[in-house]
Amino acid sequence: MEKNFGYILGSNIRAERLRRHYTQDKLAEMLDMSINYVGKLERGVIIPSAQVIFRLSKILRVDINDFFKEIE
Repeated sequence: MEKNFGYILGSNIRAERLRRHYTQDKLAEMLDMSINYVGKLERGVIIPSAQVIFRLSKILRVDINDFFKEIE
């Protein structure tokens, strides 16, 4: 089954957050955004701007391309 872009991006953000043992609240604080925003990102409800994706890659210490890898 083909997954949509938002789902893939959000799932990868969530996976990287969990690998670092960050809560949604901690990530939201580091991004200076609301926990509601982080939750919507991870569920694929919203697509972040390029600037937010860049900030996420720095905070989570991952290559930006890792956010776009297909989930098996």
